[in-house]
Amino acid sequence: MTIRGSVDSLSPEGASGWVFGAALRPLVVQAMLDGRVIGETLAEQDRPDLLAAGLGDGRCGFALDFHDAPIDPGLLPFVSIRPSGGDVELPRTNLTGFGEFFRTIHARHPGAGRQRSVFGGLWTDRTDARRLLAGRVATGATPAALQDALREFIGEGHLVLRGALDAGVTAAARIDRLGIGRPLDAAASGAARTLLEDLPGMVFTPATVQLLRAILDDNPTLHRVVPGIDPRQTGFEQPSAAESLPSPAECLLLVFALAEAPDAALRIDIVRGSHELPEFTAHGRSRWLAETPAGREPAGLELAREFGASIETIEVGARDIALLGPGMLHRLRAPAPGLLALRAWCLPARISPTRMLLPGHDGGVRVTHSSGATLVL
Repeated sequence: MTIRGSVDSLSPEGASGWVFGAALRPLVVQAMLDGRVIGETLAEQDRPDLLAAGLGDGRCGFALDFHDAPIDPGLLPFVSIRPSGGDVELPRTNLTGFGEFFRTIHARHPGAGRQRSVFGGLWTDRTDARRLLAGRVATGATPAALQDALREFIGEGHLVLRGALDAGVTAAARIDRLGIGRPLDAAASGAARTLLEDLPGMVFTPATVQLLRAILDDNPTLHRVVPGIDPRQTGFEQPSAAESLPSPAECLLLVFALAEAPDAALRIDIVRGSHELPEFTAHGRSRWLAETPAGREPAGLELAREFGASIETIEVGARDIALLGPGMLHRLRAPAPGLLALRAWCLPARISPTRMLLPGHDGGVRVTHSSGATLVL
């Protein structure tokens, strides 16, 4: 007999989902843990969505309560939901249960140094980053002159480098000829091509490169450049979720401006503490990934509301660079006339975006700076 089904939700109190058998009779569903039954019910709830999908009369949903609810959240990944008398486990539609597992483990061992994501990440995003910084400075691995800047970046998740842009090349591109809100690509020509060729010289000043190397533990590589703000994109974004990356938690976002007036300033809304939010939503979505289901908001925003996060606004002057960590939720304000926002995503040289590994990518544009930092599109 063919059996189809899935577990839609799993919590310390119970589980819900659906199971359908070809015999057209309700099946008994059991929750198992360590070889014992911890919950049981008949899958006969009415599910109009399953009826519309052609699964009999749609009466194959279930909501199961655990006998000794609530169970330890740390046990949820090990709970299996299966039809009674069978050995086949119903699949989960997402990572339900794993978020609770990690939150429980982390709460029980608050002093254990760890990455904030199951995908790893930069050392500055570790829970023990301040202790790591002290050790790096003490051993000479990180220059002592960077200690204050790194301490601020670790604590706040962002940092504004005042006067960091090379003023000699900021007027290299005519800002009114650049495509707004779209990533520049290897086929760029005219003003856009000029900007790509000049960008490493603008950004990779000695002080900036030294700081980026200290954070990335590698030479920095710019891999995505977006001029302006797409007026259709008005919500908060997270740098790691801009596109598919092999290691999404290892990236930085540089935000700066091309301005006709030296006193112009760009404004960025920052969600305070968003770099320290948990990884998974209640539905098992990781906020570090680029995938957002249609009709759903980004996972990071869902978590920010859950934890009651607040917003602050920072200003980035015409020669400043705002450095945002991979988990920092942010939103660019519409700039004043004569000012163009530029966003440049930065990776350690050891990582390449997934799109560069796909068929059809011809190597694109590569500009190597004298410091060893690069731009690769």
